[in-house]
Amino acid sequence: MAGTWTVDPAILSNLREREARRALVDERLDEALIEAEELLDENPDNPTGLEISGLAALQMGDVMMALQALDRLVSLHSTDARILQALAVARFEAIEYRGALNAAEQATMKDPTLAAGWFYQGLALERLGNATAADERFRTAAEYDGEQFPVPERNADLAWDELLQAGLEKVPESIRDFFNGVPIVFEEYPAVEELIEHYPPISPFRDALYRGQAPVEADPWKTRPRQIMLYTGNLSRPTPAPNLIEDRIADALMHEAMHWLGLSHLPG
Repeated sequence: MAGTWTVDPAILSNLREREARRALVDERLDEALIEAEELLDENPDNPTGLEISGLAALQMGDVMMALQALDRLVSLHSTDARILQALAVARFEAIEYRGALNAAEQATMKDPTLAAGWFYQGLALERLGNATAADERFRTAAEYDGEQFPVPERNADLAWDELLQAGLEKVPESIRDFFNGVPIVFEEYPAVEELIEHYPPISPFRDALYRGQAPVEADPWKTRPRQIMLYTGNLSRPTPAPNLIEDRIADALMHEAMHWLGLSHLPG
């Protein structure tokens, strides 16, 4: 009787690694993640599994999964600038600004021409309150890739009250009525505590947030937010063009209202 034929586990692992990388390149992210998880089931420290899992999850918007995989990859294995930059992005999105700065600095130490690394250093420094150092990093990023990473313009001279009124004119009348009497306040960026009180954290690139607790049983049209925050630093990027900011404000206000009201679309 013939013996049982088996495939060398190392061959299967290599095949999975190749398929995972191919799926990631082809942007078949679900398939890439499945293959990576198979690799990690066999060996939780598999560098390819951790890399593909982190990169695929980051592209899919699962910041916490990406952060877990990339943190483990960097702690266990030698990595290149590209992986360190992905870790910087994941940490920034997870509101770990100092960690994002550290990872981005390590990335540009390995590859000084990596524009994204300099740019994310600027983003992190900006959120940490060091605008001068942030602008230096933004200028360096623009020197290497000014098309993708132009130096962000500051927004102090924009007429924000006028932009708000123009934005409000672009939302349906029922939503304008909903916001009637609700204070709408401008700040530069979302506060850390506002972002991390949710899990996963709210994106630091958010244009607006309501403050207050949406009612569970009361009529949400009548029980309104305490306040709406609009974030000028986010709204004015990548360009401070007033017509685009008006549209962004309108979209942000609609998003916050629909979330509060628990609606996917307006009735009627």
